[in-house]
Amino acid sequence: MLSPVAASVCASRGGGKARWEGFFTGHRVWDETRVAESAKRLLGMDTAAVARAAGEVVRPYRARPGGTAPSLLLHTTTPLLKAFDGDLAALLSGQEPHDVTTYVEARSVYLGTPDDLTLGRTAPWAEAAALRGVPAVDVGDLDHYYLTHALLLMAEAHEERADTPLRQVIDWLRDRPDAVVRLYALDVETQIFLLWLLRRTGLAELATDANSPAVATEWNRKNHIHPTVADARAMPGSALELPPEVLLAAEQRLGRAHRRLGLTVPVLPGYTIARTGVDRDAFVADVLDAATLLRTRYGLSRAALKPADAGDGARIVGNLDLADTDRLAAEARTAHAVGDDHLLEAWVTFLTVSLGDEEAGPGSPPARRVPVVPSGHIRHGQVAEGLTLQMLDGYSWRGNDYVDEAGWTALGLPRDAYRTVRAALEAVREAFRGPQSVADGSYGGLVTGGIDFAVGRLGGAFGDRLLVGAIDFNLSAHGAESLRTFRDRAREQAIDEPYASTRVFLPPADRTLHQMAATARSMAVPGALLEAVACVPRRWGMVAATGAGPAVAAARAEALVAALTAPGPRP
Repeated sequence: MLSPVAASVCASRGGGKARWEGFFTGHRVWDETRVAESAKRLLGMDTAAVARAAGEVVRPYRARPGGTAPSLLLHTTTPLLKAFDGDLAALLSGQEPHDVTTYVEARSVYLGTPDDLTLGRTAPWAEAAALRGVPAVDVGDLDHYYLTHALLLMAEAHEERADTPLRQVIDWLRDRPDAVVRLYALDVETQIFLLWLLRRTGLAELATDANSPAVATEWNRKNHIHPTVADARAMPGSALELPPEVLLAAEQRLGRAHRRLGLTVPVLPGYTIARTGVDRDAFVADVLDAATLLRTRYGLSRAALKPADAGDGARIVGNLDLADTDRLAAEARTAHAVGDDHLLEAWVTFLTVSLGDEEAGPGSPPARRVPVVPSGHIRHGQVAEGLTLQMLDGYSWRGNDYVDEAGWTALGLPRDAYRTVRAALEAVREAFRGPQSVADGSYGGLVTGGIDFAVGRLGGAFGDRLLVGAIDFNLSAHGAESLRTFRDRAREQAIDEPYASTRVFLPPADRTLHQMAATARSMAVPGALLEAVACVPRRWGMVAATGAGPAVAAARAEALVAALTAPGPRP
């Protein structure tokens, strides 16, 4: 049984207090001042100089499938996505937190091999490394929520001639100059640490599988999808007479992604509410103005308020009545306190699809209808094959189901929607290779990422028409990479089944990855592959399964989850 850190009390910026319990790290988080101080101590640079230096010597690595370069696995969630804020907000609201920093560390080991090296410090990470035979360096610092903050503190100690585990990392990299550093995100903390490693190893440059600093810091958020309220209000009156689809396309061209990159993709109606330098009253007024625009321009009645910098569905408030100004104002005041930009975006009635199949075997959960929220991915700098259907629990991601066009249509989904998403993915990739991206500083910097789409109906001026729209840009490492790695491994093991599913669930407190792996092996039928990916007891677990069709793979994955969460003795 894996033991979390000791319980303690955590205070929020707003003055609220919560009991920090069941986590595998503490809640210490550096502010921007402390990060800047570390850059000065380790590099003699300010953070602006760090970004410039990283842009010169930390280069994106576009691995070919099947490539064999050794990897340094350095996956940690990022303050850019406010993972800590999301976990703390869940505690304060009485919801179950995800312990994002621990599950990102733990699941990253699945990407490794015995030829690689993984960095971490949590018990679930250590169990995964031991089970998979991936050499590991235990940083040991469990006080800090973000692994990067722990690493920077240790690098500072190393500079003071302390004997730290980082010596092993330095020696490993020095002996493998062709190694690729596999990252979750190339945020400023990671840039500082990598530049420090370069100095210590004497290498001229480091290759990473992450996006360039410009993409990682400027585009890994949602505030570029829609125009600001001010820009939307400044449109000429003649534009408001346009059909809704044409008006929507005109508004999308006012967004930052189109203005700076020339990117045009299908979107839903929505507006960006800027937060930086904006006081609370002005922020609330912008949210109310955005609600008025959605009602008057598109005849819509409901929307979602979404943070621009959060991941995994954190802090989304959905299905808001656009006429309820008191509720909108209250939610806007809460959002303002966190500090990032927000979107007010049209609420979708999603198309649904039935997933599950009796072929998975007796005792499998029955088929159920789930919303159609496809994701497409950039992998190795290219648009990855197929799409994945996201499984959601409310707004939180709970796994993926791989589909190609044949699998999509076999589920009864419209072919045109699949092709629209695929075309949008190509447009995103091309935008980061086009002439405007040169001036933006992001040219060629998109190596990995996922874009989520909605497929459904809005009503209002759009009537009953089925729409497809991009709703989230996650331009960093992402959970679906576990699914795609699982499919790679299935092919390596000569598993002919072309489809696969992952499922995320809450493992019981006494569950371990070793137990999960044993159960997966016992449930696998000939010609199929079932695997356990990661286990963070009480917080986060992932399993994967293949199938001859998408529904079969989904049913097998859900049957495995059911077995792993059932009461009774553990194997």
